[in-house]
Amino acid sequence: PVSVYVLDHAGHTLVSKRMDGCSPVGIPDFARAKAFSCIVNKYPSRTFRDRYTTGDVSAKFCQLTGMVAISQGQMAPFPGGILVTDENQVIVGAVGVSGAAGDEDEYCAIRGVVESKFGLSTVPENHSCSTVKD
Repeated sequence: PVSVYVLDHAGHTLVSKRMDGCSPVGIPDFARAKAFSCIVNKYPSRTFRDRYTTGDVSAKFCQLTGMVAISQGQMAPFPGGILVTDENQVIVGAVGVSGAAGDEDEYCAIRGVVESKFGLSTVPENHSCSTVKD
């Protein structure tokens, strides 16, 4: 079971949903933190992780953990958070999903935006999940 958070461009919650059987604590917090990371950084939560865990890892990792700490745990550096943009590539919000594997969370977030039929785009546009077939 997963939890989903949809935030507006300023990081305010528009909607949050939790599947039956999903823990009421932890998992929803992770979903919100993934979406919030996207709003703060202006890129997906997967990129947040990747940006600070490659190259000179020790310095970058210290920066990543500092960012999470300074945000009082409101940011999450792992897959499952995506940006949502309009037809002009302006960020209108973010979606965070948690409860499955990170790649699956990201897939659910992208799929949810696509299936909404609101004419919005996602960043990333394509998922990295190997467990689903589109």
